[in-house]
Amino acid sequence: MPAYHSTLNDDGGNVVCGMSVLPLKTSVKGPAPRASGSDEDIIDEAIKFFRANVLFASYVIEGPADRVIIFLTLFISQILKRMEKAGNKQSGAKIMFDLSKEKFPLPGESGWPLGGHIPAPKGRDEEDKCRNYMKQLREECCNRMLDRLYAHSEAAPDKFWMGFSKRKFMNILVR
Repeated sequence: MPAYHSTLNDDGGNVVCGMSVLPLKTSVKGPAPRASGSDEDIIDEAIKFFRANVLFASYVIEGPADRVIIFLTLFISQILKRMEKAGNKQSGAKIMFDLSKEKFPLPGESGWPLGGHIPAPKGRDEEDKCRNYMKQLREECCNRMLDRLYAHSEAAPDKFWMGFSKRKFMNILVR
């Protein structure tokens, strides 16, 4: 059974570091345009496909939106790993806020976990746009995952999501 791929691979638009800069349903500032309508955006797809995709040790990239799915899947793994320490929704919100604001490596830098899957930026302009886009994705993903993890109870994160905190996507260990 193959992994799930993005339905947004065929959408044109800007590409930064091999990733599509797709419209997002967000209020977070960044290079991605705001989505109009109630269609799924790339973050919705990544969250929806996470529990299936995280089980795969490899992932065949079919387009630039799949690179965003890979990045977000690995980031959601990192979210779940950090949320193991969370108790109630308030402490979870603090963990999510800290995670979304922390410094992270870009493609081509040491510490970048997705080696050959996302190419390094070609110049300073692309590097800035890549950092801003990834930051926007991380912040919005944290906001949505917080709501998803505490949808049933504000006392503890959802055990059916937290069960995936031990999984390694593409055999990559996250901290």
